[in-house]
Amino acid sequence: MIVRALDAGLGVCERVFLIAANGLLLVMLAINLANILSRLFLDLGIIWVFPWTEVLFVWMIFLGFFVIYRRGQDISLDILVRQFGPRVRAVLRILVGCIVIGLLLLILYQAPILVPRQVGRIDLVGIQRYWLSVPFFISCALIVLQFVLDIIVSTRALARPVEEA
Repeated sequence: MIVRALDAGLGVCERVFLIAANGLLLVMLAINLANILSRLFLDLGIIWVFPWTEVLFVWMIFLGFFVIYRRGQDISLDILVRQFGPRVRAVLRILVGCIVIGLLLLILYQAPILVPRQVGRIDLVGIQRYWLSVPFFISCALIVLQFVLDIIVSTRALARPVEEA
């Protein structure tokens, strides 16, 4: 039951992040189109478009970070792993999951140290620099939860009798 609830919650986060990333892309396209049209018809550029495009692009990438992993669209080298039986694959998934969780927890552990160092307002945007990294840390936390879910599922696969695995 907890596994289904966690999976459902991560699924909701995936959809929200996907919608947000696509929304940010649309905003970037719209403001850049407005800038191009303004230059074309008014011979006047909109100076804040480029800095906002950079901010929105960074947010879009960091929001997409979780979505890409959740959907299995990340790069994985599983040619060798596919050669093994279900039990070895489950053990390898658990091992990889533990390594990645350790790495992501190290990143999240550093967040309180890194965020205060990212001070200063972004020119022509007006927000503090640390706001650029917030979606990254949220994505990292969600990926940790996804790996925890994967480890639980793999552990259950190991607990099943051999003929079912």
